Amino acid sequence: MEIRAVIPMRPLTFGELLDAAVSLLRAQAPLLLVAALVLAGCEQALLYPLREWSDTQLPYFGPHASRFGESWVAFCIGISSEATIIALLGGLAGAAAGPGLLGRPTRARELLRQAGGRALPLLVVALATAALVFVTSLVGLLSFPLVFGLLGLAAPALVVDRVGPFRAIGRSFKLAGKGLRGAAIRVGGYVSWALIRIALGLGASALLEIWLRDTDVVYTIAMIAIWALIDAVAYATLACIDAVLYLEVRMRVEGLDVAIGRLRRLGRPIDLANSVILGAAVR
Repeated sequence: MEIRAVIPMRPLTFGELLDAAVSLLRAQAPLLLVAALVLAGCEQALLYPLREWSDTQLPYFGPHASRFGESWVAFCIGISSEATIIALLGGLAGAAAGPGLLGRPTRARELLRQAGGRALPLLVVALATAALVFVTSLVGLLSFPLVFGLLGLAAPALVVDRVGPFRAIGRSFKLAGKGLRGAAIRVGGYVSWALIRIALGLGASALLEIWLRDTDVVYTIAMIAIWALIDAVAYATLACIDAVLYLEVRMRVEGLDVAIGRLRRLGRPIDLANSVILGAAVR
């Protein structure tokens, strides 16, 4: 699948940013959605015993009142697993976002090779994200949105700028924290998709209770499968939002679009890595 300038070369409004993220997802839908579905399926399989232990009932919307302590831990682990998956997919989306901005044809296997070359640092970013999100959500949800928002640009920075995992996290905090605009957009996208997922989950649960009223095992398997499908679409979309947002914030903060335009006028090769493109633009 090829990408041809699906991301505008200018600072974007919130609506334009979401449109660009959806365009990026459409351009690489087979790769991103399959990867998201595999990760979402593994997540459901790993979380199911934890939810059974905590007595968290389907369709898994939040802590259970009668066993609040255990179900709160399970809830926070679930949030952490979501953040981890979005970070991992953010590496793939980041690999796709560069060609999407420059209008360069890129196939899925090339993106896999690019992201695969950064697999170990990307795993470090994902695990660091999981740890920070788990701790902040466990002690109270008031601190969770800020940390979640500030971490969103780390995976795209890792792949696009080819920096180390801790520098990528630092760049994410710096860029997303600039006026907190980037962090707010990421949190807004997550909340929007959380509401969509809850609505779809409630609808699916209601239908399955009608069709599979007397078959608890089949109902449970079907509900888990539906959750994996819903989450896969949400995770892939949120990863694309992160990737587009990273480039868009760089345009606003670092003049990325101006630098690319100058390099094109000079006929010089364009490399989106921060140290290369900004250094070449001022020579």
